[in-house]
Amino acid sequence: MPNAINQLSELLETNENEVVEFKEAKTQHDFKKLCKYFSALSNEANLKAKDCAWLVLGVNDDKHIVGTQAYAESKLTR
Repeated sequence: MPNAINQLSELLETNENEVVEFKEAKTQHDFKKLCKYFSALSNEANLKAKDCAWLVLGVNDDKHIVGTQAYAESKLTR
């Protein structure tokens, strides 16, 4: 099983598509929007017979890693 760094490297080599989405989210991201993204990505993965989809926080549109603290203290994501 690939580790997280290898997986992220592979994702950064691709463009955003129906099952890969990058969000900068340096300090915050609307939780309801996050839930909608998860739902849309998982539906697309299912339609395309993919095992999973990826919503990567802390990566901007130019695919530069900027990091995120969007949910560092949130009880909603636990």
